[in-house]
Amino acid sequence: AAFSLDYVRLGSSLSTFRLQLPRILMLCGVLRVFIAAADVTDKCARIPSLINSFSFENGNDREQQHLVQFIVSSEAGFYISNVRVSMGMVMKFMYLWSVVLFAIVGKGLSKM
Repeated sequence: AAFSLDYVRLGSSLSTFRLQLPRILMLCGVLRVFIAAADVTDKCARIPSLINSFSFENGNDREQQHLVQFIVSSEAGFYISNVRVSMGMVMKFMYLWSVVLFAIVGKGLSKM
């Protein structure tokens, strides 16, 4: 939001872009961290089916099912403020902020 407010205030010149470049890079870094966290969560969600696909020598399926149930009930993944970060959540976050950014920039351009 700071980028778009400065964009409206300072105009759309190249010098404004140079001033905003560190913020843009920081935003891209934060977005990359969120995507990596969502990727970890998605990989954790696939672990039970991977373990289910293994065939153990002793044929004890009961212990295998207990292990799968334990992994499923532990809900492993990446959490921020007790909210599980998934790729769908990250995509919604990106969509929301892109709409806000385009609205503010569009409003600034219409005033010019």
